Formats: sequence, C-alpha cells, structure tokens
Amino acid sequence: MLIIACPYSSKIYHEPSSETNAPTVNLDDILEVLAQNNFSNKKQADLLEIINFILHKKHYPQDICGNLEKKIRVLKQAEQEAGAPSSLRLSPKKGFKVNFIRIINCLCELSFFTDKKGNDITKKEVFETFGKAINQNLSAFQNDLSTTKAAANSDMRNTLAIFEQMHAKQKEISQK
Repeated sequence: MLIIACPYSSKIYHEPSSETNAPTVNLDDILEVLAQNNFSNKKQADLLEIINFILHKKHYPQDICGNLEKKIRVLKQAEQEAGAPSSLRLSPKKGFKVNFIRIINCLCELSFFTDKKGNDITKKEVFETFGKAINQNLSAFQNDLSTTKAAANSDMRNTLAIFEQMHAKQKEISQK
C-alpha cells in the first residue's frame, strides 16, 4: 500500500489495504528533489503529469490531484516565460555588432563569465547566450573578430575605438 502525503495540506490519503505499516510518499519531497537536482521546469512538469495520471487512475482525492495540477501549471508557465524571446535588440547601426563582439570577447578574456556553478565557460557558450539575449546569431563571432583584425590599421585604431569611446563615456558619467 502507498500513502500519499498531500502538499499544501495536512491530510494523508491511502489506498485501502489491510497493511498498517505502509510506506508514505510526501509530494513535497518529490518536488524538492526535482528542484535540487536541476530538472528543468519542463521535465518536472512532465514527471508530475505522470504521477498525476497515476493518481487519477487510482481514484485519489481531487485535492491531491488538483494541487499537482496547479504545480504543473506553474512549472509550465515558468518554462514558457523562460523560453520567451527577449525584446532586447542590438542596434542595427553600422559597426555596432562587431564592436559588441569585441567588448564581449575582451570580457571573456578577462574571465568575467562562468556557468551557474562558477566553472569556466567557453567563448562559444558566452556568445550563444548573449546572442539569445539580443536575438542575434553570434555563432560566427570568431570570423567577425578575424575579419576586422585583418582589416584593422597597423596601429589598431579601428579595433580600439570602441574601448576609447567607452572610456570617455565612463569619465563623463563619473563627472555627473
């Protein structure tokens, strides 16, 4: 016999049986373990839908299934919001894309970025993430950097111009 402890409620339900020492499963424990082990919202919702289906088929009370359904809806909504494209865009002005790439590349070289656990992250991952954030394909960032490097003056004036502009802007901001 399986006893289900309902999250958000102190009630405990069980299937009829003659067993008295039946194991219990607390649904809060299931939710906690899924979250702790970095299951995506989609994966959590999928697993909870399976559990909910089983509980419906076994005729568990509606308040257990209803609570699970609410949690599934919350997880699905969070997944949709996380996957929604950003409204942020990179200006289409000439040279802005390559300058953006130069800035991000420099920050990568300075080890500004890590993954969620604090581990080093590849430039490819960094550019993919920024590309998603600004709705721009930055997968060819190496080509953009190489092309502009080859075309740059021997004194690198074009390459360094954005950093000089940023330096001047920061001075202006600091003086306000």
